[in-house]
Amino acid sequence: MTEMSKAEANDVVAPLKDTGVLIYHLPNSARYQIRARVRKGTGRVFVNGTLLENLIESRRVSRFEELLRTLSRERLKSVDIDLEIDDPSWQETLKPTVLAYAIAESLTNLLGRL
Repeated sequence: MTEMSKAEANDVVAPLKDTGVLIYHLPNSARYQIRARVRKGTGRVFVNGTLLENLIESRRVSRFEELLRTLSRERLKSVDIDLEIDDPSWQETLKPTVLAYAIAESLTNLLGRL
């Protein structure tokens, strides 16, 4: 096995990690699992490829106090986190407050493991 160069290592996609968050939507019996890719960065958080700040500005995710407090944690400032919600129907199904709470829990769980 050969050693990868730093440039090659940066091209490798970070593995998906379980965040421990599973949302169950009772009216349609849907389950939404949130997983994440963590890589070195500048503290940006993405949800299915969209910057979290953009989702908050568009009111797709609520300005939940716990979420805002989690986003300001020091540990988050050295990594970028790509959250992936496995079912694309989350955008039409989940309420902004539910998303905010689930994202906050996901980030808290991930940061606890860093």
